[in-house]
Amino acid sequence: MGVGRVNYLLRTVVLAAFAGLGYLGYEQVAGALEDQRAEVAARDEKIRQLDAQLVVRAQEVEGLKEDVAERDAQLAELATAMRFLKMDHRIARLSVLDQERGPRGRTKTTVRFEELNSEGDVVGETAEYTLPGQVAYIESLVIKFGDDYVEQGDAWRGSSICLFRRLFAETQTPEEGFPLDQVGQPPASYTDDRFPDLVSKLWKRFWDYANDPAAAEAVGVRAIHGEAPFIELRPGSRYLVELRSSGGLSLRKE
Repeated sequence: MGVGRVNYLLRTVVLAAFAGLGYLGYEQVAGALEDQRAEVAARDEKIRQLDAQLVVRAQEVEGLKEDVAERDAQLAELATAMRFLKMDHRIARLSVLDQERGPRGRTKTTVRFEELNSEGDVVGETAEYTLPGQVAYIESLVIKFGDDYVEQGDAWRGSSICLFRRLFAETQTPEEGFPLDQVGQPPASYTDDRFPDLVSKLWKRFWDYANDPAAAEAVGVRAIHGEAPFIELRPGSRYLVELRSSGGLSLRKE
């Protein structure tokens, strides 16, 4: 075999070897690239899943915020309702002007009675009375509306209302007492435009509604009856008559 032939064969072998090595390198690189593509795809899928979870968590957080806001609103509404239910309104003042003991230890007490509006200002005419005793009773007619109206702050049923019927001492019968508001007429502290004709009807037919629970309930009245708080009067003292929005009368020293 000639030298040229040998050289040709050697070149062929060398080229084949390089070609084989190149193919093996390509396969390795291609495999590595495929592995990287798979890893990137797996990471992308993981990121997609995490993004989806974040969206769900964000929706859950918004839902919780809405729940908290709704609960806060309910708590605020409840607090307002409780405030209305517990609200006291000054509606009258009884002031002791003079007190003296007469024959056989009998006490006479001179008082001034005046009705007040919601700001505590005197409304109507004031009056002075001399009671044959030391303990004063203030007999009243009271209309109490349903708690729902009170909680909502209804324009005219958002508070109990009261008519002062008469004032008397422990040594007197109620019939011997001093008349205050005129029964059947709106009280002096309620003569503004807040109350519709229905309330005037309640005063005019007070005892009819008191004896007809169905009719009273139909107009939102929870209770309608008389009350007579009383207190021992002390010289120089002043006493407030108050009416709770959802309840009855109280009489306390000012």
